[in-house]
Amino acid sequence: MVLLNDKQNDYRINFNSLGAPVSVEITCCGRHIGEMRLKDGEERKCTQCQTVHIVAMGHNHFHIRRR
Repeated sequence: MVLLNDKQNDYRINFNSLGAPVSVEITCCGRHIGEMRLKDGEERKCTQCQTVHIVAMGHNHFHIRRR
């Protein structure tokens, strides 16, 4: 769990039965705000702080960004 502006933020990666990552669960401001599939441009917005969490896919990796 990471504190950002005194608020708890966390990302949990979910894997399928073959061990491949399939989704990310997001906690922002200490609350579970949703799940994103690992698909480029997928995003979730925290209704409390208005932070947008975005999945950005690379060739063989992914990033989770906030704006």
